[in-house]
This record gives sequence, structure tokens and C-alpha cells, in this order.
Amino acid sequence: MFILKNGRLVVGDGRTPAFTGSLVIDGDRIAAAGPDDYTGGLDDTVVDLGGRLVLPGALDCHAHAVAPGPRFASGTPGVSLPEVMGNLRRHLSQGHTTVVDLDGFKLPAETTQVTGQPVRVASSTVHFEPMFQAADAADGSGLTAAHRDMTAAAMADAGAVVIGEVGAGMTLGGGGQDYLYIPAAVEKATGTRLTPAQSKALKYAVLGRHIRPGAPDTGAVRRLLTEYGLAERLPVADAVALIEDSVLPSFQTALDGLVRSADLAVDLGIPTLVHNSAPSDEAARTAAKVAGPLFIGGHTNHGTFSADEAVASARYIREQGGHVELDTFDAWGRRELHAAPEHLIALVQEGLVDVIATDYASGHWDGVFSAVEAIVGVGLASLEAAVAMVSGNVARALPRLGDRGLLRPGRLADVVVTSPRHPSDIELVIVGGEVVLAAEGSGLREPAR
Repeated sequence: MFILKNGRLVVGDGRTPAFTGSLVIDGDRIAAAGPDDYTGGLDDTVVDLGGRLVLPGALDCHAHAVAPGPRFASGTPGVSLPEVMGNLRRHLSQGHTTVVDLDGFKLPAETTQVTGQPVRVASSTVHFEPMFQAADAADGSGLTAAHRDMTAAAMADAGAVVIGEVGAGMTLGGGGQDYLYIPAAVEKATGTRLTPAQSKALKYAVLGRHIRPGAPDTGAVRRLLTEYGLAERLPVADAVALIEDSVLPSFQTALDGLVRSADLAVDLGIPTLVHNSAPSDEAARTAAKVAGPLFIGGHTNHGTFSADEAVASARYIREQGGHVELDTFDAWGRRELHAAPEHLIALVQEGLVDVIATDYASGHWDGVFSAVEAIVGVGLASLEAAVAMVSGNVARALPRLGDRGLLRPGRLADVVVTSPRHPSDIELVIVGGEVVLAAEGSGLREPAR
């Protein structure tokens, strides 16, 4: 057996107080977790953790580009396999032992291409109408006949853990438009590529936070074009048309798909995880009322919401029995798409957070344990409650992941060891009872077995 002793264990259920003790691993499962100081036998491997934190491996329920195949709800072409493997290595270094690939058009044969690395990759599905129609309206160029022939029911039978991401920023006027489609359209028209922040500002000037066409702020559009050095190359009317042509074709169809996903969740018995934002709030509420506990409101801290709107949305989801998901985006690191985590902090403060995930943030997502550390550090939640948001609560929201997420006997031995006071300082990662990452300089290493 493999024994981690003298650690501070956080079970992951949000209720059990952290305690000093040992974790015993037998094969790929946890055999025991308790305050006893297990010494082990002659054939056992024992590692003294010196008071480090022992946490369940994080379950990131909102990841992208972690398998080959089409990305996002827009069906855009996927990234290369080397880039996928790089993304998975990054997830592993952040303590994410399971990631849910919310690129819902992918096929099982695509996901199995990444089984040779340690991170567990769970699949999702949006293989239903009108999601194909929304993808084609926005892009759809990454979808083959095989993707179009697949059904959500067949994906559920093949093990998909969730319907999602339903909508996504590419088809609902969110961040995907800001860092992907709007910059590409402006570059095609002018030869200049806008930053995500510039694209977002121009989009808001044309359509507002709630994506409502017909009343562009032409003065703001003109000022932005001048600021970006585009006034001579892109007339105001053309800029308005460009933004509308990029955002609007898929918008209503994607909202219809979001509502349809709730009925599908009830039929298939698996949750639906939807793109929750100011533009999609009304549709999300309709879906939450239908799906109840099978509803997950993705990134309810979305930047299109005001703080009050985010809180109101979360409260409504909770009233229907659903789950509120918050995402890290890049709010602690790059801070390009989301400059600060105010909405996340406000929702935690109100006690309205169920799960924390990452999303993609144009490939610059921050790890979930960064959010755990920040929340605990400012006193918004206990360590036990915050860890549950990235482990046990996720397993409860996604029942097909119910074999992991807790430091309890019988659960998968997916474990993260961190420095005593900094949960984001990942020193050791164990997946299925095997050490798969030992940080250099930590003093911990893969034991001889």
C-alpha cells in the first residue's frame, strides 16, 4: 500500500473539519483516511508530508481544448494534438485530475486519443438540434459528417457526463466572440486585429451587454474606431454591420438550444451545463425551471452580468434546485479577458456558489485552486467549503463522476498535496494511486514501489 502520513486532510465534502492524519491508498482506490498515524508494513511505501495539505484532485467541470476535435458550441476546428497535450499538462500542474471537455460536438474516438496521459478526460454532448444550426450560423467548419450523425442519446450511452456547453460565447455573443470571431472579422476588413478587450468594447457599443440589436451607440462606435486607428478604414455603419453579422446569426438559435437542453437533460438523466450570462439569462431561467437539479448555470460570474444580476441569477437557479458554477477565467493571472474576480467574490460572499471551474479564457485559464486560495485568504469561505467547490460538490452535480472527488474509502485515489498555507502551490499529484507529478524543489518525489 501507499501511505501519506502527517498531512492535513481536507475530505472535500464541505462539512468534515480538516484534520491531521494519514491517507492510505491500495491500488487505484483510497483504503482509509483518518487521524491515525499509519506506519505501514514491510511492503508498503510511506511518505511523511510534514503537515502539507492533502486534498481531493480537482474536478474541473468546464474545460475546453482537452481532446482533438471541434471546439465550442460553434464547431470551430480543434487545436492540434500537441497543443491538447500541453493543455492537459497545464491542468495537471494546477491539480486538476479530472477535466470535463465541454466541446460538446466531439466524438468518443477523439477523446480516446488522450488516454495515454494521466488526467481523466470526461466527455459532453451538444449533438442535437438546434445546436447544429447555431454552430453552422456562427462557424461549423470543424464539424464532419460523423459529428453531425452523432446523437446526444448515443453520447450519453457512451459515457458523456453532461450536456454542454450549451450556447457558449461563440454563439451567444460572449467572450468567444471577443477573442476569436470579432477580431478575425475586423482583421479581414481592415488588416488590423483587435485585442479581446477592444472587440468587447466595440461589441457593447453596437449591441450592449444584453445583445439587443437596433440601437447602436454610434457616437461610442466612432470614438472607439478613432481610438483604434480604424476610422479611415472602417466607417461607423460598416462597423455596426460587421459586429451584427458576427454575433447575431447564431444568437436566437443558440437560446432555443439552451431551452431545449433542459428537456433533453430530463429525458437522458444527465445534467445540462449552459452558458449563463446577461444575454442568455432569460433562457437559462426557463431551462433551470424545467431541469431543476439537472441544471448547472455555467460561469454565473460572467462579465456581461452586473454583480446584482449575477446574484439574482444564482438565487433563481438555487430556488429551482440547480447548481451555480463560477469560473476562474484569467482573473488571477493574465487578466486580459477578465481583469478582476469581483463577481466571483460577490457570489461567494452571498453563499451562492456550488462549483468552481476554469473555462478557457482564450487558452489562459487560471487553476481552480487559485480561486480556492483567494477565497479562503480573504475569509469568504472556510478551506473545507472552498475545496468542496472544486471536488465533492462537482461529483454531486455530475453524478457520473461520483467515484471521485472525496478522500473517502472506495473513492478513486486522485489526490493533490500542496504547501500547508497555499492550496495553489501544487507539490504532488496522484492519479489512480500513482504519482504523476512531483514538483521540483518540493522535497517530494515518486516513491519506489
